[in-house]
Amino acid sequence: MSDLVTAAAAGKLDPIYLVASEHPILVERALHAVRDAAVPASMRAWNYDVIEGKPTGARIVSACQTLPMMGARRMVFVRDLAPMVADELAALIPYLDAPSPSTVLFMVTSKLDKRLKFYATAAKRGVIHELVAPKRIDGWIRAEADRRGVRLAADAIDRLAGAIGGDLSRLALTIDQLALYAGGRPVSADDVDDLVADTRERSVFELTDAIGAGDPTAALLAVDSLTEQRQSAIGVLAMLARHLRQLELCHVARAEGVGPRELPARLGVPPFVVDKLTSQARRYRPAALARAIELVAAADWALKGHPDPGLVGVFTDGAATGAAQKTLGRGLGERVLLERLAVELVQLAG
Repeated sequence: MSDLVTAAAAGKLDPIYLVASEHPILVERALHAVRDAAVPASMRAWNYDVIEGKPTGARIVSACQTLPMMGARRMVFVRDLAPMVADELAALIPYLDAPSPSTVLFMVTSKLDKRLKFYATAAKRGVIHELVAPKRIDGWIRAEADRRGVRLAADAIDRLAGAIGGDLSRLALTIDQLALYAGGRPVSADDVDDLVADTRERSVFELTDAIGAGDPTAALLAVDSLTEQRQSAIGVLAMLARHLRQLELCHVARAEGVGPRELPARLGVPPFVVDKLTSQARRYRPAALARAIELVAAADWALKGHPDPGLVGVFTDGAATGAAQKTLGRGLGERVLLERLAVELVQLAG
């Protein structure tokens, strides 16, 4: 729960709120908390204005300076400031310094550009609230399930985080759907798979997680799942290469002294994935990681029926050569290659 929502729930209101977020559910909850504290439901017909479309500064200020009717306070909700041009936004700056004591102004913007004078001034006045997703999305899922009275197993939480990521609005909706699907019993990982998770992506991520954790049994089970689904071995190799590249970037970032807040952008992943990647990167020494990348490249060449491109000693025992592919058939040949590769990569994880 954000500080804004907590304060509003305690009856502590500011005269102006300027809210920006990529998550509609966070904006909606902030709006409801402020509105519930500012104007009773029975008085909203007179003391609650919603300004939509392309508003003007004069219209917003006029609505704010209107006195409340049969109540102590009124509220003005501006749905989106983004369509307003800079000059219209600038017309709101005087109001930031002298807001009406009987009005709560709640503005939302889908485009927060602090280079504009209005937003820069609003930031200095401390009225901007940027609502962001938590770093630990699993904790948010758990709290969201608790507030809905939904029991989620630990593996179901992990599966939801992996399948949906940091889309909070979709996560909340999915938790509701899972509650209906489970019918009162605890929600399991299988329920998530049945309802939302993409099985191919789940199996690939299970493979990368098993390799990163140095777990050969889990890695072989993930390969078995992928081959049973007849997934493209080339596609699996591409995912493995991407995963190893992310681990390599973890080493580079650590060497350069990159801070935790900058890591998600550097690695190209949501914040809640960073801890897992950095933990897995610590299992690979740089030389072992370089060798792992070579193995994936050699496997890719073998799958495509080309000679090993100078990587002497990689897959040369017949387990994954082009001839073996022809002898075993495509499906079994790809399975043998992926199994061998998975074991090799696990062994490289210290």
